[in-house]
Amino acid sequence: MFLRNRKKQSNSGMLKVAWMASAFVGRNASGTAQTAKKIVEHLIINESHRISVVLILKNENELKWILQDKVLCKASTVLLPNVYGRLLRSSRQYYKYAIKNNSEIFDVLHFSVARLYPFYWVFPAKNFFCTFHAGGEITVPQDKFVFSRKIYNIIMQLQWKKLEKIFVDSEFGIKEIVKYYKIPRNKLTLIHLGTDHLWKIKAKKIQMDESKLNIVIVGRWQRYKNVHSILRGYIDLDDSLKDRLHLFLIGKPIKGGENLVQPLINQIDPKNLTVFDYLTDSELKFVYQNAHLVIHPSINEGFGLPAFEAYSEGAPIAVHSGLPADYYLSSDSQVFALDMTNRSQVEKLLLRVDEFRKVDSLKRRKFLVSSNITWNQISKQYVNCYLSVENDQTNRDR
Repeated sequence: MFLRNRKKQSNSGMLKVAWMASAFVGRNASGTAQTAKKIVEHLIINESHRISVVLILKNENELKWILQDKVLCKASTVLLPNVYGRLLRSSRQYYKYAIKNNSEIFDVLHFSVARLYPFYWVFPAKNFFCTFHAGGEITVPQDKFVFSRKIYNIIMQLQWKKLEKIFVDSEFGIKEIVKYYKIPRNKLTLIHLGTDHLWKIKAKKIQMDESKLNIVIVGRWQRYKNVHSILRGYIDLDDSLKDRLHLFLIGKPIKGGENLVQPLINQIDPKNLTVFDYLTDSELKFVYQNAHLVIHPSINEGFGLPAFEAYSEGAPIAVHSGLPADYYLSSDSQVFALDMTNRSQVEKLLLRVDEFRKVDSLKRRKFLVSSNITWNQISKQYVNCYLSVENDQTNRDR
């Protein structure tokens, strides 16, 4: 019965696009969550005349969070049915809804990351989209074995053909996905992430020592985020230079990462180091504008939002060689690409900090706009993809 009804048109006459709300609920510091939220917000604010956004919720807490958001509260919501027990809870909710629901058919169900349930296509949707970002689910080194991650990767390697659209953030991401998921390049759609969310907000001042050279390091305490390499490079400097620098480490500890980062923090004079788990966008803007150098040391990024954010505020930035920020931004004289795992290269970078100069942010922003690297531009590209499947379905039904 369910499969026969899959082609049923929605009663509203509008294109019905669903997202799993858990992709961004309460995850303000996540780049993938930020991407999903920005696209959903664009659909609600600018496309409500032709696209109906439906947020799929797992529990009442997610619903409460959505209702408190001034934009997301305007979307329709579907609360998945409750199930007993914690084992595979979310997947059982997903399947239970799919089995019981025979009336509401979504035109698109859009997954924001490549973590899908097996046989995800039993859900009542005509088309399934997924933003992979890059191949990090496979390529990013893990501090410990995670069984669920292995399962998700196997699912995507075997069942990607059921996806109507697969979105990638960068050329680097495309190469990873082709190599590790064995998905043909012509099945991938490149849409960059946006970087302009800081441009129109007012910077909020935080305490920074104007008598020192302020070095900002952005990244969670995980092995692949690689903040430990920068801290090691700093520790190797002469004491006289250390006292000229002040490090700002922005990124929260992740379980297992404390053992990697905290011992290094313990070796640094507290007067030369400030640690933030999280900063608001307004605070980040101030930090980027007043830093002598922003380092994004991650060794595996599908895009690398912090590097692009800092770039758009005119800051000198340093990134790992070969990653998207290197690929798209390294022609700028104040963008430095190096092997962030090489302690000698990191030390040489820190030794040159007083040579770096802030750049005109307007010029950089014009470049990002011309490269379609703004939230409005990427969201419009997603909208075009949604509308294209509707047109394709209409042509097939004629």
